[in-house]
Amino acid sequence: MPDAAATPATTPQGLPAGTTRHVLKPRPPFTGYAVAAVMSIAGAVLIVVDAARDWSNGWIALFAVVLALGIALALTATWSMFRMRLYVDLDAKGYHIHGAGQDRSGTWADVTRAALTESRSRLTLYHGQVRRTHIVRPGVGDPAEMDRMAADIAHRLDADRGYSQSPR
Repeated sequence: MPDAAATPATTPQGLPAGTTRHVLKPRPPFTGYAVAAVMSIAGAVLIVVDAARDWSNGWIALFAVVLALGIALALTATWSMFRMRLYVDLDAKGYHIHGAGQDRSGTWADVTRAALTESRSRLTLYHGQVRRTHIVRPGVGDPAEMDRMAADIAHRLDADRGYSQSPR
């Protein structure tokens, strides 16, 4: 049995102790789901009507394609919701942004400023005069999660610089 001191502590998400994960995800594509439902139901109903009225097999094939396209649209909408998730892991040393085709990281010592846009759709980490790291909320997303992440980043930047968060 391994020694408890030799095993690093982890969070319930499997991250090292002291690390927080912010998951930025888009809202469900309700319009895509509605179109997929209409296509699927229409295709299925028309297949049944076609079979009951003895129409030609060409019509059955066409309605089967409509049904298949509706199902494919629903699956694609669901897949895109998971594919567009952006994970931002923050710890005492720095940040790691991954998911949605991105993989970036940096340290708090390199960050000179952090700013959240008024719409709360993008948080920018400034690294001196030139370099920027943008954390963009996918799709419409949840502005409250951006607020929580911005507060966490501000707290970690203050801690890295030795600033106190306690009232006087």
